[in-house]
Amino acid sequence: MSYSNRSERLQREIDDAIADGWRIESETPDRVVLVKRNLGSIGVHLILAVLTGWWSFGVVNLVYGAYKYLNDSRRRVLRDGEACPECGVSVAPGASYCQNCGTDLPGFEADAATATGTETTRTE
Repeated sequence: MSYSNRSERLQREIDDAIADGWRIESETPDRVVLVKRNLGSIGVHLILAVLTGWWSFGVVNLVYGAYKYLNDSRRRVLRDGEACPECGVSVAPGASYCQNCGTDLPGFEADAATATGTETTRTE
């Protein structure tokens, strides 16, 4: 599958996101879904180790890390053209709101021809 028809701006955004620690979850020629996961904070892991480590052999830390990895991930959708920042659906150039979710789209009128829509969500 060739992605050579991507806009330079979209490719630059993808490269910048990967450099910032995002990973590609799924990819098509005009849409890329990025994901950033974490394993929890060091402080919480240390507290769990001190409080439960001697009788749980670190199982509580593993469960906490797995929970954070699966439930505390952020997703970001990058696509060519304009997209709603809330739901990621393509919107018409110059639209003032998203027809899918109703989110107001201020600022899309100014750079309607060159905007690359992004969406960042946190799954909980």
